[in-house]
Amino acid sequence: MKIFVENLPYAIPEKFFYFISECHFSFFMEANWSKKEKYTICGFLPFMIFKSKGKNIEIENNGELKILENNPLFELQRIFDSYKLKSDYFFLPGGFGFLSYDLGWQIEKLPDISKDDLNLPDIFICFYDTILIFDNIRKKTFLVSINFENDRSFKTKFNQMKKFFKKKIEDSHNFKSKSLEIKMENLTSNMRVSYYMSSIERIKNYIKEGDVYQINFSHRFEVKGSFEPYPLFLKLQKVNPAPYSAYFNFNDFVLISNSPELFLKKEGAKIITKPMKGTRKRVKNSEVNKKIINDLLSSEKDRAELIMIVDLERNDLGKICEYGSVKVKKLINLEKYKTVYQTTSTIEGEVRKEVNLIDIIKATFPGGSITGAPKKRAMEIIEELEPTKRNFYTGCLGYFGFNENLQLNILIRTLLFKNNKIFYPAGGGIVWDSIPEKEYEETLTKAKNLFLTIGIKENEIRNIFI
Repeated sequence: MKIFVENLPYAIPEKFFYFISECHFSFFMEANWSKKEKYTICGFLPFMIFKSKGKNIEIENNGELKILENNPLFELQRIFDSYKLKSDYFFLPGGFGFLSYDLGWQIEKLPDISKDDLNLPDIFICFYDTILIFDNIRKKTFLVSINFENDRSFKTKFNQMKKFFKKKIEDSHNFKSKSLEIKMENLTSNMRVSYYMSSIERIKNYIKEGDVYQINFSHRFEVKGSFEPYPLFLKLQKVNPAPYSAYFNFNDFVLISNSPELFLKKEGAKIITKPMKGTRKRVKNSEVNKKIINDLLSSEKDRAELIMIVDLERNDLGKICEYGSVKVKKLINLEKYKTVYQTTSTIEGEVRKEVNLIDIIKATFPGGSITGAPKKRAMEIIEELEPTKRNFYTGCLGYFGFNENLQLNILIRTLLFKNNKIFYPAGGGIVWDSIPEKEYEETLTKAKNLFLTIGIKENEIRNIFI
């Protein structure tokens, strides 16, 4: 294997990506780890595509399709092993894609009750030999390619890609965003408000009986109409930029993630997870915002929710980390966004040498912040009460490196575009002292960015589903 790296002129990633957003399997992914580390990764035209549903697997490699029936995680690890490499770069060409929440059924034995009306793959990962890395702090762009197959003509291909990307970067300097035009027929949810409220009461009864401490319960909004995904993504980025946002064109559908939550980041042996619990609406009045922040930070309920998930995540990381290395670096951290305030925790550990990427996924997936605790029983109750499969929602999307690095978000604040519809789930953590009306209000707060972006006025939101 040989790595090719070329410096290209810098461009604003959102403007550049407009010119490849409709290309086959194009993706845009952000990695805003700190004030000093803000990257955007883009690519298209993968050399290999891995898809699975249950134990049914499709692997398309340079145009050749292979169909298997096996444990998909086992087959995925075989690919990672085949292309394993060492490098000082965090991001390299490798796998980009998502794991559906429903992949959990390949990890745990769980009941199969709810309806799978979206029918998305459990795993959909595209493997690229060429990507663009935008360093948004230093204003640099890197074209990175790997000649995985030792193809003698690869240098010619690399030069062609370099020429192509340079042209698109030049075009991006004259980019003018299109106005967002959305035609809607109706807006609905997969459950009535009355069902949502009664389900919370049933969850509280499970808590009373000692089955669980907490459940993440969600419902899914749906809009039918005509939409252009990328202009909507740009609008969402402007309304509420998120550190782990992403846009992925899977051809038959598009995922737009406005996620603020990091599921996993692994660099070398170091692994980090940042569970998020506790949400408050942010307003334009600074004095009112101070009271809102104080209310969030002093809330016993929100603190209890977060600490319960911290315990769960510490346990998950403990399965794959060196003994004694798992530490809570920050227990309660306030994060500020344009429309909401959130609280997060930061948990770190050192991964054992014999542990591979799939071991990590099996030990930690899905993220505890979007299931509840204990995780397996929480997932059983979610399957009982939520009428439709979650599919993409509360799974994860991101980077699976052949160098065994990872960056995966939690797929919250995420839209699915499929068959001329937008699907947008939202939920929250339910504990013993949850008030059903307030929990429902929290889901609307989380969905507010989408509603405002697609033209629904705030005073109309409350009455949509009654």
